[in-house]
Amino acid sequence: MSGAAVGSVLWGFLDIFLRYRFLKKMLGAKYRFAYIWYYLGSLFYGQLNVRLVLAGTPWGNLVYLCGCAFALNMLLFHGSVMKKCFFTAWMYCVPEVACVIFFPLFHALTIMNGTSDYLDIALKLIDCAAYLTLYAMMELLSRNLHVLKRDFEDRDAVYLMCIIVFICGAVDMMLDLFTGISGWSGANVFTVAVSLSLIALGGEVLLVSCAVMLERRLVERLAKQQYQILGKHLEASKEQYCQITKIRHDIKNHGLCLAQLLANGKTEEAMRYLEQMNLRMELGDAVIQTGSVFADALLNPKCRQAKEMGIDLSVLMTVPGEETIAPVELCCLLSNAFDNAIEACQRGMDAGNPAGWIRARAQMHTNYWVFEISNSIHAPVSVQGERFFLSSKRGTFCGVGLQNIRAVVERYGGVLDLRCETQFTLSVMLPLASK
Repeated sequence: MSGAAVGSVLWGFLDIFLRYRFLKKMLGAKYRFAYIWYYLGSLFYGQLNVRLVLAGTPWGNLVYLCGCAFALNMLLFHGSVMKKCFFTAWMYCVPEVACVIFFPLFHALTIMNGTSDYLDIALKLIDCAAYLTLYAMMELLSRNLHVLKRDFEDRDAVYLMCIIVFICGAVDMMLDLFTGISGWSGANVFTVAVSLSLIALGGEVLLVSCAVMLERRLVERLAKQQYQILGKHLEASKEQYCQITKIRHDIKNHGLCLAQLLANGKTEEAMRYLEQMNLRMELGDAVIQTGSVFADALLNPKCRQAKEMGIDLSVLMTVPGEETIAPVELCCLLSNAFDNAIEACQRGMDAGNPAGWIRARAQMHTNYWVFEISNSIHAPVSVQGERFFLSSKRGTFCGVGLQNIRAVVERYGGVLDLRCETQFTLSVMLPLASK
């Protein structure tokens, strides 16, 4: 095997490895040895195109590679369809735009030298520079844009994908016009080449800027959500504290009243008084005890709300400590799960059905934590991916809470499972390794 062939094989191996590492960081691999399948799949559809010439034009080749890579990514990585579609298009469009940064200058130099033939070594260097640009941008995104790894909605993917496809198509069209014109003078061709290269460079910078701005917007949205959750915790804690303070303030008077009733021989009145006292004190008790003061402060008001609605509620939970999952994110997961369950029961009541029921279980295992919450449903529900739709003519959509849950699960490398048969069940499994 010649040195060029060995170099080509090594370059292909490095290219596939870097692409796989980026997708694994941003999406998460479904299987333990996903890299082997990713390498074999990429090698297969690449060689198939070389042998059979399935795509003969540059744009046809781009569409073919994107389509095959997207199918492979669907099989091997987590995430929504649109998210995978964006990252696939991004990894193939970025080198195309980067080529336009370097190629016009090389084309202008050949014209200024009075030749029309391209040197193969120069073209290979341009391809190398374009792919190095892609690898640098992949490293930038995977290292710095942490929120995009876990909280990346479909509309965000569509927004970025439209920008990158537009930039890729625009600079490619300008390059075709530039190289298709003959009779350039030396001074003019170099000026136009520099301008075109700067436009392509601006396109690459715009892609990075859009991703950075999206990251900042998502961070602001998550921060707002966390403040809302903390606000609810403070309100719940304040309510419990006020109730306990009132009881402590009145306990002396209650004791005097009971003593007087018993001294007067009014035993039945004293028993009724005690029952009323116990009922009042139960309102301030923490019925749910998970082992986390944050989760307790969140869940107890929700459980009281459910019981006041007449919902048959059963909760048996133990949650991980702060060293495993941040309290804010644990409460985000639990809050959205319980809110969705309560809202489902509320919809059933609004439709004239009984209040329904909710069952929540969470257990710590050696290497993972499992949380499962089930609730009754009054109408069939169609589960599609990680969103669910009520089966009705109006097609009511319910998915915001699930998106927040998915964001937490993906960040901690867990698994989210939704099932709907005669009931709706949400199951979460998180590894217990410390962050």
